[in-house]
Formats: sequence, C-alpha cells, structure tokens
Amino acid sequence: MSRGRGISGLDRVRALLQRLGWIFTAERLPELIEQGVREELSLAAFVEFLVESEASSREERRVTRGLKQSHLPIGRTLDSFDFLFNRSIEREKIEMLATCEFVRRKETILLLGPPGTGKTHLAAALGMKAVQNGFSVRFLEADELIESMRKVKDGNAYSDRPRYLTANVLIIDELGFQALDRRDAHRLFQVVNQRYERASTIITSNKSITEWPAMLAGDEALASAILDRLLHHCHVIQTDGASYRLRHIEQQLKLQPNLSRGTAAEMP
Repeated sequence: MSRGRGISGLDRVRALLQRLGWIFTAERLPELIEQGVREELSLAAFVEFLVESEASSREERRVTRGLKQSHLPIGRTLDSFDFLFNRSIEREKIEMLATCEFVRRKETILLLGPPGTGKTHLAAALGMKAVQNGFSVRFLEADELIESMRKVKDGNAYSDRPRYLTANVLIIDELGFQALDRRDAHRLFQVVNQRYERASTIITSNKSITEWPAMLAGDEALASAILDRLLHHCHVIQTDGASYRLRHIEQQLKLQPNLSRGTAAEMP
C-alpha cells in the first residue's frame, strides 16, 4: 500500500469514527495507533484499548458537562472535608450516602446546624458524587430558588418543568436565613410536593425542625405538610459545633501578634 493510499485509508477510518460519534478516537487516532505500536499490542488488545480510551473520554466529558449544569460550588469534595474539626458528623453515614443509594431510592437529606459547620460543603460533595454516578443535579441557594419560583406565572405553575423540578438531586442551600411570606412558603411546598417520592432533595438550614413553622410565615399547617413529605424518607444530619470559618479567622488573629513581634525583633 502506498503512503498516499495509507493516509486516505486513515482519513476514511477517522470519518467513520466521527459518524459513529467516537469523537475522541477520531481526533487522537494517529497517537493511539502510535501508542499501540509502541506497546506492541495485539489486534484484540488494541481494539480493547481504543474502546476503553473512548469510553473514558466520554465519561470525563459527561461528568464535566454534568458539573457545569449543576452549578455546584467548586472544590467542595468529601476528600477536602475536615471530619476531625466537626466530630458531631458521622463519617460512616456520609460515606454511605456518597454511594448515592439515597438518589436511587428518591430519599431526602436534611443538613441542619449553625453557620460554618460544614452543611454546604457536605451537600455539594454529595451532589458531586451524584454527578459522578450519572445523576443530574441542580444546586440553588434558597434565595435563588425563591426568586425562580416567583417568576413562574400564577395559574400556569411549573408547566415548563424547570430544572430544579426535573433534576435527580435538587440541593437547596441555606434555607432559613430569609423568612418566607405565605405565598413563597406555598411555592416551596409545591416544589417539595412535586419532588416527593419522585426525586431526591438535599436541604441545608440553620433552623431546627421546631423552628420551621416560624420560618414558613408562621403557618404551622403548611410547615407540617412540607416536613411530612421531607421527613418520610429522610436522612437527618445535625452539624453541631463552632464555625470552621470563624476558627480559621481566630487562628490568623492569634498568629498576627507573633508575626508582629518577629518583625519588630528583626528591625535594627
């Protein structure tokens, strides 16, 4: 086979791969062939190598796309969570939830505790695990969700099925910093009711369950209806303790006098 015909044949293979949707393999085919020759792979081993390379690339693209669509905060992973700081959190329980069986069972997670105790970090880390396991995720701060709910026209509620209703996992972060009026509280009920036993919801809140009626416009009946659905298939995680952020600031402040004394001692 002449060199010209060889190049033409390679181009035809790349075109066929593109038609099949094997984008990574089509783009990297010369490099993959070179690697296969260098490693002296058999024909069967080389085919397996191509399939694994394409599958790995597709999975990487899927996760990247899923994380982008999720709006999850960057860098919040279980590996970066400091379990030693907040010993009230059961690591074994979090690792169990990280298997994403709660998503398959369409269960709810409530992370309750004071500010700075790791609620958002854990919620986002579990959301990332869900994306990696092939589930769709949508992360929203409570204020964002409320604003989005307000934009839905009355009488045509949720007909367009916004993403926070259709995602396999909806994360509502920091519910409770803003008290809801009766209309907003009812809209929140609609979201919870629409997702009840259909998809998983993770909520972080600085309010204990007993404080929810006051948070929801003082409507005990509505609060009871929301909590009834949330708690039916639910994992409640209490994050007690001091604020991680405040501890970090305190440590910096303690270091400053020492740094100042060291600088002064070096001055002539």
